[in-house]
Amino acid sequence: MDLFTLKLIGLITMFMDHYHYIIGGPEILTIVGRLSYPIFAFALVEGYKHTRDVSKYLVRIGISAVLLQTPIWLLKYNEVLNIFFTLFLGLTCIYIYDKFNKYLSKILIGLVIFIAIIIKVDYGMYGILLILAFYIGHGNKYTRIIGLLLINIWLYLMPDLFELSKVQIYSIFTIIPIYFYNGKKGKNAKYLFYIFYPLHFLVIEGIKIFIIK
Repeated sequence: MDLFTLKLIGLITMFMDHYHYIIGGPEILTIVGRLSYPIFAFALVEGYKHTRDVSKYLVRIGISAVLLQTPIWLLKYNEVLNIFFTLFLGLTCIYIYDKFNKYLSKILIGLVIFIAIIIKVDYGMYGILLILAFYIGHGNKYTRIIGLLLINIWLYLMPDLFELSKVQIYSIFTIIPIYFYNGKKGKNAKYLFYIFYPLHFLVIEGIKIFIIK
């Protein structure tokens, strides 16, 4: 399974999750939707490892985060900051981990996680830790899978610490696509996520207005 296919799975499961959140439907939609964020976190790390310019990567995600937040607030979908803020801070953390000594990096990463909690980004501390786990385990799928399992078990045992529902535990099933990931890029779809993210909200809103009502 290449990265393009992995991203498609992430987009489809995200659509299912947000459809359930906005319109409703069977609980299975949000359960399957739990796979979306870990896939995007995984793809972010792969993007970091293969990008030629980390600063441009950061800027692109940061600008997307800011531009997308206003319409999300206007539609009253969520009180937390959108997933691009989480990805931006997570990318910042792996850059810090990569460039600074272990003592300074721990302090700076702790500060970034604190900021993520204070400003209330989507998935909060859980989201940042997952990105770090995927980065630290890069090159060994089993290490990445163990990292995913441990973080989700921690979440399940201490949901209040992460400010997330225990339903997030279903994201452990992301181990299946991760296991079958072959390390190949696949089709070039650099901006697919950036385009799909705002569009899928419009599609769901259209369904809500013109079909459901």
